[in-house]
Amino acid sequence: MDLGKTDQWQKPGFRTIKINTDAAWCKDSLRVGVGWVAHDFAGVLPAAGASREMYYHSALAAEAVAIRQALEVCGDNGFDNVIVESDAKVIIQMIRKELMHDYSLECILGDIEIIVRRLRSVTFIFVSRECNRVAHSVAKYVFKKRRSLRYFV
Repeated sequence: MDLGKTDQWQKPGFRTIKINTDAAWCKDSLRVGVGWVAHDFAGVLPAAGASREMYYHSALAAEAVAIRQALEVCGDNGFDNVIVESDAKVIIQMIRKELMHDYSLECILGDIEIIVRRLRSVTFIFVSRECNRVAHSVAKYVFKKRRSLRYFV
């Protein structure tokens, strides 16, 4: 099934913010680092953020939390025309209702649905790991450094 997967990062259209999200998760400790980066139509980075979350039961949950956190920031900062890219294929399929929700993710996915309703336009796209490397680096950084960060232009 084609999820609109792209193998090369591309700038979003005019008046659109593209958010790439990712998570770093440790199976042994269940600790998580989530990260997101936002770019505008000019390819400029207007915002980025990450947090070291305490505990999540799976890598899928961590990926969903990264998307939820990025969408919360979009809503809080007036970004209402958004493309969300993630290399978490199963999460993107669940959000797009192409797969049944995993019951253990129901609360996080429900939060995402509620946030999406507050925004004008949100598109979810599965991308390759290569297209998502900046978000992955941010998530990995906060996981290792045990600190959160926020950057806005």
